[in-house]
Amino acid sequence: MTKGLNTLAVVLLIAGILMRNPLLFLLAVLLGLVAGLSALWDRYALAEVSYTRRLAVTRLFAGDETDVTVEVVNAKPLPLAWLKVEDEWPGEIEMIKGRLLRSYKPTRRLLHVLLSLRFYERVRKHYRLRATQRGAFQFGPALVSSGDMFGFRVQERLYDGRDWLTVYPRVVPVGALGLPAAHPFGDLKTARRISDDPLRVTGVRPYVAGDSPRSLHWKATARRGELQTKVFDPGAVRSAAVFVDLRTVHGFPGVVPEYLELAITAGASVARCLLDAREAVGLYVNGARRNEAGLVRLPPSRRPAQWTDMLESLAWLSGMAMVSLETCLRAEALSLPYGAEVVAVSALLSEGLLAALLDLQRAGHPVALLAIDDDPPPALPDGLRAYWIGGREAWNHLSGIELHSDR
Repeated sequence: MTKGLNTLAVVLLIAGILMRNPLLFLLAVLLGLVAGLSALWDRYALAEVSYTRRLAVTRLFAGDETDVTVEVVNAKPLPLAWLKVEDEWPGEIEMIKGRLLRSYKPTRRLLHVLLSLRFYERVRKHYRLRATQRGAFQFGPALVSSGDMFGFRVQERLYDGRDWLTVYPRVVPVGALGLPAAHPFGDLKTARRISDDPLRVTGVRPYVAGDSPRSLHWKATARRGELQTKVFDPGAVRSAAVFVDLRTVHGFPGVVPEYLELAITAGASVARCLLDAREAVGLYVNGARRNEAGLVRLPPSRRPAQWTDMLESLAWLSGMAMVSLETCLRAEALSLPYGAEVVAVSALLSEGLLAALLDLQRAGHPVALLAIDDDPPPALPDGLRAYWIGGREAWNHLSGIELHSDR
């Protein structure tokens, strides 16, 4: 377009000179000026232009809200008649302040910003969004375009800066799952002590085969002339392992989204309840975090970061099961602390899963099964503690609960 303007300007200039026509001469000068300005904007329109996006927080619980600020800076003496930004945002969020446009990508939306900038001007725009579902969501990249005021030339630049918003699963009181609020699985005592406190020795007894050499009481041994073993006060820390099944239908592929989210919310809620009861809690999932290969495996612990690691793992779950929950249970059976409670959350009550749970129970682990389905499950083996927590209707109810605690 500008080449044509330059050619036309030259032709009019020559014609104006030859014909001594001041109007043609003036028109040629104006066209030449327009072509020059257009070339200037084409070369420098996006020079010293920056675009940034800032999330007030990068981690939320499902249902929470946050603010996002975008900033455009024109750090040069050349003003911009127009500048357009098309920033890719996740389609799974809800805009409270602002509006997103459709994108050709199914799960993406576009934040559309159109403005003019004076020289050395900085413009900020504020938006508010609500995290409506669990997951890890990417913001960016952004395509920024500008040009001359006549629309003859357009310059584009891709700003590849990306931000991630991690949305934790909903965590509800276990009573909302239909479980007893005080302790979701009652008083599950084991026949043996949970653990011994090495700092609290309550007495000695004769040594028996299998006692740890570290527990030998050498002074008592010297006095009595035979090996004596220390007797410790049992520790008060219980252990629990929560297993979450990502499979929701028989066969692959296929998923019931409500079942999946209910399983994840139930697993997180039970883990929180057990942590609040001062238990050492672990989390095991038969799937992997997004862009990772290994299964989610967090052994029982009461370390301060355990809860955060659980939430991060559940938020970043890909949603695709890599093995059956039965396989996951049997693989972890030998590594679980003796007497650790095992809580399994699953929508597929296969014979293999029930057999694995019964084997764990016979090995000394109190076991509880949380069953997910629209209808109550059929008769389960005697002696297996099981709870039906519902299906689609239950999830729709939980997803509408307003939570005001800090969780």
